[in-house]
Order: sequence, then structure tokens, then C-alpha cells
Amino acid sequence: MTRERIAIDAWASLITHEGAKRWPADYLHIFRKYRSPRKIFEGETVEQMLAEMDESGVDRCVLSAFYHKDAPVVSNDEVAQFVRRFPGRFVGAGTVNILRKPMDVAREVERLVKELNFCAIRLEPYMYGDGTTGLPPTDKHYWPVYMKCVELGVPVCIQVGHTGPTLPSECGRPIYLDEVALAFPELVIVGCHLGQPWQEEMMILAWKHDNIYIETSARTPKHWPAEFVAFVKGRGQDKVLWATDYPLLNFERTLAELEAMDLPERIFRKVVRDNAVNVFKLAGRA
Repeated sequence: MTRERIAIDAWASLITHEGAKRWPADYLHIFRKYRSPRKIFEGETVEQMLAEMDESGVDRCVLSAFYHKDAPVVSNDEVAQFVRRFPGRFVGAGTVNILRKPMDVAREVERLVKELNFCAIRLEPYMYGDGTTGLPPTDKHYWPVYMKCVELGVPVCIQVGHTGPTLPSECGRPIYLDEVALAFPELVIVGCHLGQPWQEEMMILAWKHDNIYIETSARTPKHWPAEFVAFVKGRGQDKVLWATDYPLLNFERTLAELEAMDLPERIFRKVVRDNAVNVFKLAGRA
């Protein structure tokens, strides 16, 4: 299908042939449950990803690094290389290991934003623990990231909801973000993966706090809960960002399912583009 190239994917990763070999075992089973394309197991080239973006009508991707603890599948510096090569199609989002010493964490956030020109910092609470319990976003280990993100004017994107990998889910309860937003009212917070099975918590927080948003990566529109669809069509239309977690899900499938909802054009455009431009401050970026 050919559609106007306006969409901005708020969470995508380029898994290279080398990167595909680095997946920890905890993640592989969920890819099979999702029936993800072979590229998540085998990798692809940047040219192949760009061709798929063009075919599906995706203008840009917030291209994300991904580490399990300190082991990269896609490193921050690899993301920066792709962004430098294709600045009109990619903008970078980096990550840090919050379990390291606070000043080391703060310096790395500053490097990612100031030197690599990343637009966001992405964190996943389930991996900051012992494999049975994780660290909720209220833990003090997150504070250097929050303070630096406020100082540098970039959002923090935090995984919410249950985990696909065989890692703990409780630390992903969206309600933890309530205290974070109260403590850091200047911090822009994006709850990623919609927040299921606690989507009501995520929606009420986005309604309550001006600085909280919801991002839909790894959740196909066809399977969005009915109450979330109503949120998108109404009071949440300025608070929802379309995303895929590509290559876990592909661009065409998720956009086609979103189009099938018959959203008013102005709301569709907010969800697939305008809200991301606002949150990630993309206006004027190359």
C-alpha cells in the first residue's frame, strides 16, 4: 500500500546481522509468540529498513539503542552512526545502566544528548534487578537520569506494563510514574508499551499529569483495549504516540490497523506524527 509519508515511529530499532546474534535468551521466546519477522532473528541492513519505511509511509523513526544490562544488542554509538548517515530519517534515543555510580550515569546521559544529539533516554525497569524483581521508577537509582533529562530538556521513555521477556513485570506498573511526575513536574515522561494489563493506570496518569504521555510500541492497534481506543478518540488524542518496537512489529501492519479504526484525520495525524514532534522536539531537526 502507498500512503502519504508522514508517520513518525516513536520506538524502533535497527537490528543488524551482527546485532541479531546478541539477543539474550530471555527475549527469544517472545519474538516467537509475536510471530515476528525473521529479521528480528537474523538482522537486516539500514537500506532494507529504509525501504520498508518508504513503502509503508513512515517519515522518521526514533531509533533506539537496546542493552541488556551492559551488553548491547544495538549500542548507543551504533545508533548515533545510523543517525549521522540518515539525519532526515532517524533521530536517536539512548539508554544507560542506572545501576552504575550516579555520576557515571549522569555523565553518560549528558554525552548522549550533547555529543550524540539524542532526543530521549529510554529505560526498562525489568532489567535493573536480579531477574525475579526489578527496580520501579520511584527508586533512587533513576534520579540522576531524571535530573539530567530535566536539565537537558529531553524526555525519559520508560517501559510500562507486563514484560514479554521472562523478566519481572511488577516494576512496570504505571502507577509508579505518578510519584515521579509529582517529584519532577518539569520532566516529560513517556510510558512505553501502553501499560497492559494496567492500561487504566496509564491512561489516568496521562490525563492527570501534563508531562505524561503514552506510547503504543509492541501493541498492535487491533488488540488495543476498547477503553484505550476510546481514550485515543477523545480525551487522550494529544497524549498518545504511535510506535511499533520495530522489528518486533512492522510498520505496515500497525498503520493499516490504525487506519481501520477510522479516526478523524486530525486525530490520526496527532497519533502518528504531531504528538511525537511535540514530545521529542523534532521540529527543525535535520
